[in-house]
Amino acid sequence: MADWMGAARAMVHRSWEYGERIPDDDWNKIKAKERFYRDLPIKDGAYDLVNYCQAAVSQGLADRLTFLTAIPHDDTIQYAVNDKVWWAHERFPNVPVFIGPYSFDKYKHCRPGDILIDDRHSNCAEWRAAGGHSHEYRTWEKCRPWLEAILKGQG
Repeated sequence: MADWMGAARAMVHRSWEYGERIPDDDWNKIKAKERFYRDLPIKDGAYDLVNYCQAAVSQGLADRLTFLTAIPHDDTIQYAVNDKVWWAHERFPNVPVFIGPYSFDKYKHCRPGDILIDDRHSNCAEWRAAGGHSHEYRTWEKCRPWLEAILKGQG
């Protein structure tokens, strides 16, 4: 939901690809901004995605909608958990937020058939291996047809 990659790239004036390890010098600049997660911009299409998912829950096509996020792997951003929950509740007040706690733990929340929409390839692959459905989010336009197919039992 939050555009972490866009904000991080802008902060360090450099671009990385999704899944690429961020150089330590760049990561140190990002974590030096202790409220980095509170100030993240929202991803394009995020409101559309959440509205679509809320409608799917209302229509009985899905059981629930939650956010599953993670804290930085090195525990160095003191306000990360607080600011991630605050960020989500500020924009999506009725969506519960769960913490991984780390990205590599997300799959532990998966029950067979659960859906994960995430921007990390590894999270999606681990989720599928745990019996769920996952989609690597880049745009709502690419996500929507996939999500529609999954919710209609065609995915």
